[in-house]
Amino acid sequence: MHSHSPRAQNPFVIAALTATPRALREAALFGNGEAGWIQQAQGGTLLLDEIDCLCPLMQDRFMDWLAQADTDLRVIAGSRHDPVLLLRQGGLSAALHRWLSALPSAQRLGPERISAVCRLAAGTGTARPRGLERALERPLSEYLEGDLENGAGDLHACVVGEVERPLITMVLRRTCGNQLRAAAILGVNRNTLRKRIRELDITIPKGIDE
Repeated sequence: MHSHSPRAQNPFVIAALTATPRALREAALFGNGEAGWIQQAQGGTLLLDEIDCLCPLMQDRFMDWLAQADTDLRVIAGSRHDPVLLLRQGGLSAALHRWLSALPSAQRLGPERISAVCRLAAGTGTARPRGLERALERPLSEYLEGDLENGAGDLHACVVGEVERPLITMVLRRTCGNQLRAAAILGVNRNTLRKRIRELDITIPKGIDE
């Protein structure tokens, strides 16, 4: 997104909140004797990987920063959780929730727009969709840790199966159950798709409007 925006020549700063110890997040974001992530991203883009990693007080402080006249940056904020649920549980400040709710729909990335961004970032040739890889990194890491603790010996098959079933199901929904179109989108042979549908016990949707 940053590379294809008017700010492409300006800084792109990743606020890696999930990888930063809780006690160090405030200094890393706002600075403490040296420029924090917000100052480093001036004129460019600041990516917050998990906005709810900030406590509500820090979220309010972040909103105050955004309101300053000399703040010039674009913010991309991600979260795995529903903002309404976070608000109810006290994990999201009211001010930040109002700001997020006021954003136009064009600035909210759902699964389809994220997929489009991944394809754009991948470019042509053999480039891989790094956005998807980054999105899967955390859940795969948690899955890996759990299986290693249990001494699993078929980790590859388990992970592939967990990803393949929802992928095929999602594509079939998009094609209203048309297996020929689904096979073309997935880049597999139709017979292969039929075999995987049978092996994974996938229900083929019928008559779903796109």
